Amino acid sequence: MKLSVYVVVFLLWVGAFFTSSIMAYSEFISLWYLPAGVSTAAFLIFGKRAFLPIFFAVFIVSFRFAEQFSQGFDPAHLATALLFALAHTLPYGFGGLTARYWLSHFIQNPLSSKIVGVLVIYSVSALLAAFSGLSVWQLAEGQQNVIASGWFAWWLGDLIGVMVITPILALLFPKIAGFKLAWLEPFFAHDKGLSRTPRGFLTKLSVAVITIIGIMLLDHSIQHPGVAYFIFFVSIPQLWIVFTEKTSYASLSLLIITSLMAVGVNVFGVTDQAITYQFALYMTAATAYFAVAVPALMQQNNTLKELAMLDIKTNLPTQWLFKTLVNQVVKSSRPNQNHCIALYNLDHFSQLNQDYGESIGDEVIKQSAHIMQTAMRDSEILSHSEADNFLVFMPNIDIEQGFKRATELRHTLPVLHVENLILPIRGSFGVVQVQFGEEIEQTIERATEAMRQAKQNGRNKVVALS
Repeated sequence: MKLSVYVVVFLLWVGAFFTSSIMAYSEFISLWYLPAGVSTAAFLIFGKRAFLPIFFAVFIVSFRFAEQFSQGFDPAHLATALLFALAHTLPYGFGGLTARYWLSHFIQNPLSSKIVGVLVIYSVSALLAAFSGLSVWQLAEGQQNVIASGWFAWWLGDLIGVMVITPILALLFPKIAGFKLAWLEPFFAHDKGLSRTPRGFLTKLSVAVITIIGIMLLDHSIQHPGVAYFIFFVSIPQLWIVFTEKTSYASLSLLIITSLMAVGVNVFGVTDQAITYQFALYMTAATAYFAVAVPALMQQNNTLKELAMLDIKTNLPTQWLFKTLVNQVVKSSRPNQNHCIALYNLDHFSQLNQDYGESIGDEVIKQSAHIMQTAMRDSEILSHSEADNFLVFMPNIDIEQGFKRATELRHTLPVLHVENLILPIRGSFGVVQVQFGEEIEQTIERATEAMRQAKQNGRNKVVALS
Protein backbone atom coordinates (compact mmCIF):
# COMPACT_ATOMS: atom_id res chain seq x y z
CA MET A 1 0.00 0.00 0.00
CA LYS A 2 1.41 3.39 -1.03
CA LEU A 3 2.25 6.01 1.59
CA SER A 4 -0.35 8.30 0.06
CA VAL A 5 -3.04 5.67 0.68
CA TYR A 6 -1.97 5.40 4.34
CA VAL A 7 -2.28 9.17 4.64
CA VAL A 8 -5.72 9.19 2.98
CA VAL A 9 -7.04 6.50 5.35
CA PHE A 10 -5.57 8.31 8.37
CA LEU A 11 -7.01 11.71 7.43
CA LEU A 12 -10.36 10.21 6.46
CA TRP A 13 -10.67 8.52 9.84
CA VAL A 14 -9.77 11.69 11.76
CA GLY A 15 -12.18 13.75 9.66
CA ALA A 16 -14.95 11.18 10.19
CA PHE A 17 -14.35 11.29 13.95
CA PHE A 18 -14.87 15.05 14.22
CA THR A 19 -17.83 14.90 11.83
CA SER A 20 -19.48 12.32 14.10
CA SER A 21 -19.44 14.82 16.97
CA ILE A 22 -22.11 16.76 15.06
CA MET A 23 -24.38 13.75 15.31
CA ALA A 24 -23.69 13.02 18.99
CA TYR A 25 -26.67 13.13 21.32
CA SER A 26 -24.78 11.91 24.39
CA GLU A 27 -21.13 11.86 25.42
CA PHE A 28 -19.16 9.47 23.16
CA ILE A 29 -22.43 8.23 21.61
CA SER A 30 -23.47 9.39 18.14
CA LEU A 31 -26.61 8.63 16.22
CA TRP A 32 -24.26 6.89 13.83
CA TYR A 33 -20.49 6.66 14.09
CA LEU A 34 -18.67 7.33 10.80
CA PRO A 35 -15.16 6.15 11.87
CA ALA A 36 -16.49 2.62 12.38
CA GLY A 37 -17.34 2.49 8.68
CA VAL A 38 -13.96 3.94 7.67
CA SER A 39 -12.15 1.29 9.71
CA THR A 40 -14.22 -1.59 8.38
CA ALA A 41 -13.88 -0.44 4.78
CA ALA A 42 -10.11 0.00 5.14
CA PHE A 43 -9.64 -3.53 6.46
CA LEU A 44 -12.10 -4.90 3.89
CA ILE A 45 -10.25 -3.38 0.91
CA PHE A 46 -6.62 -3.18 2.10
CA GLY A 47 -6.48 -6.13 4.49
CA LYS A 48 -4.04 -6.15 7.40
CA ARG A 49 -2.17 -3.17 5.96
CA ALA A 50 -4.95 -0.92 7.26
CA PHE A 51 -3.95 -1.56 10.87
CA LEU A 52 -1.30 1.18 11.14
CA PRO A 53 -3.27 4.17 9.78
CA ILE A 54 -6.39 3.21 11.73
CA PHE A 55 -4.52 2.57 14.99
CA PHE A 56 -2.59 5.85 14.83
CA ALA A 57 -5.72 7.81 13.89
CA VAL A 58 -7.58 6.51 16.96
CA PHE A 59 -4.53 7.13 19.14
CA ILE A 60 -4.12 10.72 17.91
CA VAL A 61 -7.72 11.75 18.63
CA SER A 62 -7.71 9.93 21.98
CA PHE A 63 -4.42 11.31 23.35
CA ARG A 64 -5.63 14.93 23.59
CA PHE A 65 -2.34 16.63 22.76
CA ALA A 66 -3.54 20.13 23.70
CA GLU A 67 -4.41 18.93 27.18
CA GLN A 68 -1.03 17.22 27.53
CA PHE A 69 0.85 20.37 26.57
CA SER A 70 -1.18 22.61 28.87
CA GLN A 71 -1.29 20.39 31.96
CA GLY A 72 1.85 18.31 31.53
CA PHE A 73 2.40 14.76 30.38
CA ASP A 74 0.25 12.14 32.09
CA PRO A 75 1.19 8.45 31.53
CA ALA A 76 -2.41 7.49 32.34
CA HIS A 77 -3.61 9.45 29.29
CA LEU A 78 -1.06 7.66 27.12
CA ALA A 79 -2.21 4.27 28.38
CA THR A 80 -5.86 5.23 27.88
CA ALA A 81 -5.22 6.39 24.30
CA LEU A 82 -3.40 3.16 23.50
CA LEU A 83 -6.25 1.11 24.98
CA PHE A 84 -8.86 3.09 23.03
CA ALA A 85 -6.84 2.53 19.84
CA LEU A 86 -6.72 -1.22 20.45
CA ALA A 87 -10.37 -1.34 21.57
CA HIS A 88 -11.42 0.16 18.22
CA THR A 89 -8.86 -1.28 15.78
CA LEU A 90 -8.98 -4.92 16.84
CA PRO A 91 -12.79 -5.42 16.62
CA TYR A 92 -13.06 -3.64 13.27
CA GLY A 93 -9.96 -5.36 12.03
CA PHE A 94 -11.69 -8.62 12.84
CA GLY A 95 -14.88 -7.44 11.10
CA GLY A 96 -13.22 -6.11 7.96
CA LEU A 97 -10.83 -9.04 7.52
CA THR A 98 -13.57 -11.61 8.16
CA ALA A 99 -15.88 -9.91 5.66
CA ARG A 100 -12.99 -9.82 3.16
CA TYR A 101 -12.44 -13.55 3.61
CA TRP A 102 -16.18 -14.26 3.36
CA LEU A 103 -16.61 -12.34 0.11
CA SER A 104 -13.38 -13.42 -1.59
CA HIS A 105 -13.29 -17.13 -0.66
CA PHE A 106 -17.00 -17.83 -1.07
CA ILE A 107 -17.44 -15.86 -4.28
CA GLN A 108 -19.75 -18.52 -5.76
CA ASN A 109 -22.32 -18.06 -2.99
CA PRO A 110 -25.58 -16.31 -3.95
CA LEU A 111 -25.52 -12.56 -3.36
CA SER A 112 -28.25 -12.86 -0.72
CA SER A 113 -26.06 -15.27 1.29
CA LYS A 114 -23.11 -12.91 1.01
CA ILE A 115 -25.19 -10.01 2.31
CA VAL A 116 -26.52 -12.00 5.28
CA GLY A 117 -22.99 -13.12 6.15
CA VAL A 118 -21.60 -9.59 5.89
CA LEU A 119 -24.38 -8.15 8.10
CA VAL A 120 -23.74 -10.79 10.76
CA ILE A 121 -20.01 -10.06 10.68
CA TYR A 122 -20.64 -6.32 10.91
CA SER A 123 -23.02 -6.79 13.86
CA VAL A 124 -20.53 -8.91 15.80
CA SER A 125 -17.58 -6.58 15.19
CA ALA A 126 -19.62 -3.51 16.19
CA LEU A 127 -20.79 -5.27 19.34
CA LEU A 128 -17.21 -6.17 20.25
CA ALA A 129 -16.15 -2.57 19.61
CA ALA A 130 -18.98 -1.25 21.80
CA PHE A 131 -18.10 -3.44 24.77
CA SER A 132 -14.35 -2.92 24.46
CA GLY A 133 -14.67 0.85 24.01
CA LEU A 134 -17.06 1.24 26.93
CA SER A 135 -14.82 -0.95 29.08
CA VAL A 136 -11.87 1.39 28.46
CA TRP A 137 -14.10 4.40 29.10
CA GLN A 138 -15.38 2.94 32.37
CA LEU A 139 -11.83 2.13 33.43
CA ALA A 140 -10.50 5.58 32.53
CA GLU A 141 -13.33 7.60 34.07
CA GLY A 142 -13.89 5.37 37.09
CA GLN A 143 -17.64 5.37 36.48
CA GLN A 144 -19.94 2.47 37.20
CA ASN A 145 -22.64 0.93 34.98
CA VAL A 146 -21.28 2.65 31.86
CA ILE A 147 -21.42 -0.59 29.89
CA ALA A 148 -24.90 -1.57 31.05
CA SER A 149 -26.42 1.82 30.27
CA GLY A 150 -24.64 2.62 27.03
CA TRP A 151 -23.80 -0.58 25.15
CA PHE A 152 -26.95 -0.71 22.98
CA ALA A 153 -26.81 2.89 21.74
CA TRP A 154 -23.03 2.64 21.17
CA TRP A 155 -23.39 -0.66 19.31
CA LEU A 156 -26.27 0.54 17.14
CA GLY A 157 -24.50 3.81 16.30
CA ASP A 158 -21.32 1.97 15.33
CA LEU A 159 -23.23 -0.64 13.33
CA ILE A 160 -25.07 2.02 11.33
CA GLY A 161 -21.76 3.73 10.63
CA VAL A 162 -20.32 0.46 9.32
CA MET A 163 -23.34 -0.29 7.15
CA VAL A 164 -23.55 3.21 5.65
CA ILE A 165 -19.90 4.17 5.16
CA THR A 166 -18.41 0.83 4.13
CA PRO A 167 -20.23 0.52 0.74
CA ILE A 168 -19.30 4.01 -0.47
CA LEU A 169 -15.66 3.60 0.62
CA ALA A 170 -15.55 0.14 -0.95
CA LEU A 171 -16.18 2.01 -4.20
CA LEU A 172 -13.61 4.75 -3.57
CA PHE A 173 -10.68 2.93 -1.94
CA PRO A 174 -9.88 0.65 -4.93
CA LYS A 175 -9.91 3.68 -7.23
CA ILE A 176 -7.60 5.61 -4.91
CA ALA A 177 -5.20 2.65 -4.67
CA GLY A 178 -5.49 1.85 -8.40
CA PHE A 179 -6.65 -1.78 -8.32
CA LYS A 180 -9.79 -3.87 -8.76
CA LEU A 181 -11.24 -6.60 -6.56
CA ALA A 182 -13.04 -9.34 -8.46
CA TRP A 183 -15.09 -10.39 -5.45
CA LEU A 184 -16.80 -6.99 -5.34
CA GLU A 185 -17.98 -7.21 -8.96
CA PRO A 186 -21.23 -9.16 -8.22
CA PHE A 187 -22.54 -6.12 -6.32
CA PHE A 188 -22.32 -4.05 -9.52
CA ALA A 189 -23.43 -6.63 -12.10
CA HIS A 190 -26.88 -5.07 -12.54
CA ASP A 191 -25.41 -1.63 -13.37
CA LYS A 192 -25.14 -2.61 -17.03
CA GLY A 193 -27.95 -1.16 -19.09
CA LEU A 194 -29.03 1.36 -16.44
CA SER A 195 -29.17 5.04 -17.27
CA ARG A 196 -25.89 6.91 -16.81
CA THR A 197 -27.58 10.28 -16.36
CA PRO A 198 -28.23 11.31 -12.73
CA ARG A 199 -31.56 13.02 -13.45
CA GLY A 200 -33.76 10.15 -12.29
CA PHE A 201 -31.57 9.52 -9.27
CA LEU A 202 -31.74 13.16 -8.19
CA THR A 203 -35.53 13.13 -8.47
CA LYS A 204 -35.83 10.07 -6.25
CA LEU A 205 -33.29 11.43 -3.80
CA SER A 206 -35.26 14.69 -3.60
CA VAL A 207 -38.36 12.72 -2.63
CA ALA A 208 -36.41 11.08 0.21
CA VAL A 209 -34.95 14.40 1.42
CA ILE A 210 -38.34 16.13 1.40
CA THR A 211 -39.85 13.19 3.29
CA ILE A 212 -37.20 13.38 6.03
CA ILE A 213 -37.42 17.15 6.47
CA GLY A 214 -41.22 17.07 6.47
CA ILE A 215 -41.43 14.36 9.13
CA MET A 216 -38.86 16.02 11.39
CA LEU A 217 -40.59 19.40 11.09
CA LEU A 218 -43.87 17.71 11.97
CA ASP A 219 -42.24 15.95 14.93
CA HIS A 220 -40.80 19.24 16.18
CA SER A 221 -44.17 21.00 15.85
CA ILE A 222 -46.48 18.38 17.33
CA GLN A 223 -44.03 16.88 19.85
CA HIS A 224 -45.86 13.59 20.01
CA PRO A 225 -43.71 10.44 20.38
CA GLY A 226 -45.69 8.65 17.68
CA VAL A 227 -44.76 11.14 14.95
CA ALA A 228 -41.13 10.00 14.91
CA TYR A 229 -42.18 6.56 13.69
CA PHE A 230 -43.19 8.05 10.36
CA ILE A 231 -39.46 8.32 9.59
CA PHE A 232 -39.50 4.62 8.73
CA PHE A 233 -41.33 5.56 5.51
CA VAL A 234 -38.06 6.97 4.16
CA SER A 235 -37.05 3.40 3.34
CA ILE A 236 -39.56 3.49 0.44
CA PRO A 237 -37.70 6.08 -1.69
CA GLN A 238 -34.41 4.42 -0.70
CA LEU A 239 -35.71 1.09 -2.02
CA TRP A 240 -36.87 2.86 -5.16
CA ILE A 241 -33.31 4.04 -5.72
CA VAL A 242 -31.75 0.64 -4.98
CA PHE A 243 -34.09 -1.15 -7.41
CA THR A 244 -33.71 1.29 -10.30
CA GLU A 245 -30.31 2.97 -10.01
CA LYS A 246 -26.66 1.93 -10.09
CA THR A 247 -25.04 0.52 -6.97
CA SER A 248 -22.89 3.63 -6.63
CA TYR A 249 -26.01 5.83 -6.61
CA ALA A 250 -27.69 3.52 -4.09
CA SER A 251 -24.65 3.76 -1.79
CA LEU A 252 -24.52 7.54 -2.16
CA SER A 253 -28.23 7.94 -1.45
CA LEU A 254 -27.92 5.81 1.68
CA LEU A 255 -25.11 8.08 2.88
CA ILE A 256 -27.06 11.27 2.17
CA ILE A 257 -30.36 10.04 3.62
CA THR A 258 -28.87 8.72 6.85
CA SER A 259 -26.64 11.80 7.26
CA LEU A 260 -29.65 14.07 6.94
CA MET A 261 -31.58 12.01 9.46
CA ALA A 262 -28.66 11.98 11.91
CA VAL A 263 -27.94 15.72 11.65
CA GLY A 264 -31.64 16.55 11.66
CA VAL A 265 -32.15 15.12 15.15
CA ASN A 266 -30.17 18.05 16.61
CA VAL A 267 -31.11 20.64 14.00
CA PHE A 268 -34.86 20.09 14.41
CA GLY A 269 -34.65 19.58 18.16
CA VAL A 270 -36.07 16.06 18.32
CA THR A 271 -33.36 14.49 20.50
CA ASP A 272 -36.05 13.02 22.78
CA GLN A 273 -36.78 10.58 19.98
CA ALA A 274 -33.09 9.89 19.18
CA ILE A 275 -33.37 6.13 19.70
CA THR A 276 -36.36 5.93 17.34
CA TYR A 277 -34.47 7.81 14.64
CA GLN A 278 -31.37 5.71 15.27
CA PHE A 279 -33.32 2.51 14.85
CA ALA A 280 -34.90 3.94 11.68
CA LEU A 281 -31.38 4.60 10.39
CA TYR A 282 -30.47 0.98 10.98
CA MET A 283 -33.62 -0.36 9.33
CA THR A 284 -33.16 1.90 6.29
CA ALA A 285 -29.58 0.69 5.88
CA ALA A 286 -30.44 -2.99 6.45
CA THR A 287 -33.35 -2.83 4.01
CA ALA A 288 -31.08 -1.27 1.38
CA TYR A 289 -28.55 -4.09 1.83
CA PHE A 290 -31.11 -6.82 1.29
CA ALA A 291 -32.70 -4.90 -1.58
CA VAL A 292 -29.39 -4.94 -3.49
CA ALA A 293 -29.91 -8.67 -4.03
CA VAL A 294 -33.14 -8.04 -5.97
CA PRO A 295 -31.74 -6.19 -9.02
CA ALA A 296 -28.73 -8.50 -8.93
CA LEU A 297 -31.08 -11.50 -9.06
CA MET A 298 -33.00 -9.88 -11.92
CA GLN A 299 -29.72 -9.39 -13.80
CA GLN A 300 -28.80 -13.01 -13.15
CA ASN A 301 -32.20 -14.17 -14.44
CA ASN A 302 -31.77 -12.06 -17.58
CA THR A 303 -28.35 -13.61 -18.11
CA LEU A 304 -29.77 -17.09 -17.68
CA LYS A 305 -32.57 -16.24 -20.09
CA GLU A 306 -30.02 -15.11 -22.66
CA LEU A 307 -28.04 -18.31 -22.11
CA ALA A 308 -31.23 -20.30 -22.63
CA MET A 309 -31.87 -18.46 -25.90
CA LEU A 310 -28.40 -18.09 -27.41
CA ASP A 311 -25.71 -20.73 -27.63
CA ILE A 312 -22.48 -19.46 -26.07
CA LYS A 313 -20.18 -21.01 -28.65
CA THR A 314 -21.97 -19.98 -31.86
CA ASN A 315 -24.30 -17.17 -30.71
CA LEU A 316 -27.08 -19.03 -32.53
CA PRO A 317 -30.50 -19.79 -31.01
CA THR A 318 -30.41 -22.74 -28.64
CA GLN A 319 -32.51 -25.82 -29.28
CA TRP A 320 -34.98 -24.61 -26.62
CA LEU A 321 -35.52 -21.32 -28.44
CA PHE A 322 -35.64 -23.13 -31.79
CA LYS A 323 -38.44 -25.41 -30.57
CA THR A 324 -40.34 -22.44 -29.08
CA LEU A 325 -40.21 -20.44 -32.30
CA VAL A 326 -41.10 -23.40 -34.52
CA ASN A 327 -44.08 -24.27 -32.32
CA GLN A 328 -45.34 -20.70 -32.56
CA VAL A 329 -45.07 -20.71 -36.36
CA VAL A 330 -46.71 -24.12 -36.74
CA LYS A 331 -49.61 -23.27 -34.41
CA SER A 332 -50.36 -20.07 -36.33
CA SER A 333 -50.16 -21.78 -39.76
CA ARG A 334 -53.04 -22.63 -42.07
CA PRO A 335 -53.91 -26.35 -42.48
CA ASN A 336 -52.45 -26.50 -46.02
CA GLN A 337 -49.26 -24.65 -45.12
CA ASN A 338 -46.13 -26.83 -45.24
CA HIS A 339 -42.88 -26.48 -43.30
CA CYS A 340 -39.67 -28.52 -43.22
CA ILE A 341 -36.93 -29.12 -40.70
CA ALA A 342 -33.40 -30.18 -41.61
CA LEU A 343 -30.84 -31.57 -39.20
CA TYR A 344 -27.24 -31.68 -40.35
CA ASN A 345 -24.10 -33.06 -38.79
CA LEU A 346 -20.52 -32.18 -39.69
CA ASP A 347 -18.78 -35.19 -41.25
CA HIS A 348 -15.69 -36.68 -39.59
CA PHE A 349 -15.84 -34.06 -36.83
CA SER A 350 -14.75 -36.48 -34.07
CA GLN A 351 -11.71 -37.43 -36.16
CA LEU A 352 -10.90 -33.76 -36.65
CA ASN A 353 -10.95 -33.27 -32.85
CA GLN A 354 -8.63 -36.23 -32.37
CA ASP A 355 -6.17 -35.10 -35.05
CA TYR A 356 -6.01 -31.37 -34.31
CA GLY A 357 -7.46 -30.90 -30.84
CA GLU A 358 -10.72 -29.59 -29.42
CA SER A 359 -9.71 -25.94 -29.78
CA ILE A 360 -9.56 -26.42 -33.58
CA GLY A 361 -12.87 -28.27 -33.42
CA ASP A 362 -14.49 -25.39 -31.51
CA GLU A 363 -13.21 -22.93 -34.10
CA VAL A 364 -14.66 -25.07 -36.90
CA ILE A 365 -18.04 -25.06 -35.15
CA LYS A 366 -17.95 -21.26 -34.75
CA GLN A 367 -16.80 -20.39 -38.27
CA SER A 368 -19.01 -22.89 -40.09
CA ALA A 369 -22.04 -21.74 -38.06
CA HIS A 370 -21.32 -18.11 -38.91
CA ILE A 371 -21.00 -18.84 -42.64
CA MET A 372 -24.14 -20.97 -42.65
CA GLN A 373 -26.02 -18.24 -40.80
CA THR A 374 -25.20 -15.77 -43.57
CA ALA A 375 -26.78 -18.21 -46.06
CA MET A 376 -30.08 -18.31 -44.20
CA ARG A 377 -33.15 -16.68 -45.68
CA ASP A 378 -34.96 -14.12 -43.57
CA SER A 379 -37.69 -16.61 -42.65
CA GLU A 380 -35.34 -19.48 -41.83
CA ILE A 381 -33.94 -20.31 -38.39
CA LEU A 382 -30.54 -21.91 -37.78
CA SER A 383 -29.92 -23.43 -34.36
CA HIS A 384 -26.97 -25.14 -32.72
CA SER A 385 -28.44 -28.32 -31.29
CA GLU A 386 -25.54 -30.08 -29.58
CA ALA A 387 -21.92 -30.98 -30.36
CA ASP A 388 -21.67 -30.77 -34.17
CA ASN A 389 -25.42 -31.02 -34.85
CA PHE A 390 -27.40 -28.11 -36.29
CA LEU A 391 -31.11 -27.59 -36.95
CA VAL A 392 -32.65 -25.55 -39.77
CA PHE A 393 -36.31 -24.53 -39.90
CA MET A 394 -37.51 -23.90 -43.45
CA PRO A 395 -41.06 -22.50 -43.46
CA ASN A 396 -43.56 -22.51 -46.31
CA ILE A 397 -41.95 -25.29 -48.34
CA ASP A 398 -42.86 -28.96 -48.87
CA ILE A 399 -40.55 -31.96 -48.68
CA GLU A 400 -39.31 -31.70 -52.29
CA GLN A 401 -38.50 -28.04 -51.91
CA GLY A 402 -36.94 -28.81 -48.54
CA PHE A 403 -34.66 -31.38 -50.20
CA LYS A 404 -33.51 -28.81 -52.77
CA ARG A 405 -32.97 -26.16 -50.11
CA ALA A 406 -30.95 -28.54 -47.93
CA THR A 407 -28.79 -29.38 -50.95
CA GLU A 408 -28.10 -25.68 -51.45
CA LEU A 409 -27.09 -25.38 -47.82
CA ARG A 410 -24.85 -28.46 -48.08
CA HIS A 411 -22.91 -26.75 -50.85
CA THR A 412 -22.61 -23.65 -48.66
CA LEU A 413 -20.42 -25.48 -46.14
CA PRO A 414 -16.99 -23.89 -46.55
CA VAL A 415 -13.33 -24.65 -46.75
CA LEU A 416 -11.99 -23.11 -43.54
CA HIS A 417 -8.57 -21.67 -42.82
CA VAL A 418 -7.96 -22.33 -39.13
CA GLU A 419 -4.52 -21.36 -37.88
CA ASN A 420 -2.19 -23.02 -40.43
CA LEU A 421 -4.73 -25.64 -41.51
CA ILE A 422 -6.99 -25.83 -44.56
CA LEU A 423 -10.08 -27.81 -43.61
CA PRO A 424 -12.85 -28.66 -46.10
CA ILE A 425 -16.09 -28.90 -44.11
CA ARG A 426 -18.77 -31.36 -45.22
CA GLY A 427 -22.10 -32.29 -43.72
CA SER A 428 -24.82 -34.94 -43.84
CA PHE A 429 -28.39 -33.59 -43.96
CA GLY A 430 -31.66 -35.16 -42.96
CA VAL A 431 -34.87 -33.38 -44.06
CA VAL A 432 -38.44 -34.01 -42.92
CA GLN A 433 -41.73 -32.21 -43.36
CA VAL A 434 -43.53 -31.04 -40.25
CA GLN A 435 -46.70 -33.10 -39.76
CA PHE A 436 -49.90 -31.63 -38.36
CA GLY A 437 -50.37 -32.53 -34.67
CA GLU A 438 -46.85 -33.91 -34.31
CA GLU A 439 -44.71 -32.86 -31.36
CA ILE A 440 -41.57 -30.94 -32.32
CA GLU A 441 -39.41 -33.55 -30.56
CA GLN A 442 -40.86 -36.25 -32.81
CA THR A 443 -40.16 -34.15 -35.90
CA ILE A 444 -36.53 -33.66 -34.82
CA GLU A 445 -36.21 -37.39 -34.16
CA ARG A 446 -37.36 -38.16 -37.72
CA ALA A 447 -34.86 -35.61 -39.06
CA THR A 448 -32.15 -37.30 -36.99
CA GLU A 449 -33.02 -40.67 -38.55
CA ALA A 450 -32.83 -39.14 -42.04
CA MET A 451 -29.41 -37.68 -41.18
CA ARG A 452 -28.20 -41.12 -40.03
CA GLN A 453 -29.25 -42.56 -43.39
CA ALA A 454 -27.26 -39.83 -45.13
CA LYS A 455 -24.25 -40.92 -43.07
CA GLN A 456 -24.80 -44.55 -44.04
CA ASN A 457 -25.08 -43.60 -47.71
CA GLY A 458 -21.53 -42.25 -47.68
CA ARG A 459 -21.81 -38.86 -45.91
CA ASN A 460 -21.95 -35.41 -47.50
CA LYS A 461 -25.43 -36.19 -48.76
CA VAL A 462 -29.06 -35.14 -48.22
CA VAL A 463 -31.75 -37.65 -47.31
CA ALA A 464 -35.42 -36.59 -47.15
CA LEU A 465 -38.04 -38.65 -45.35
CA SER A 466 -41.74 -38.00 -45.72
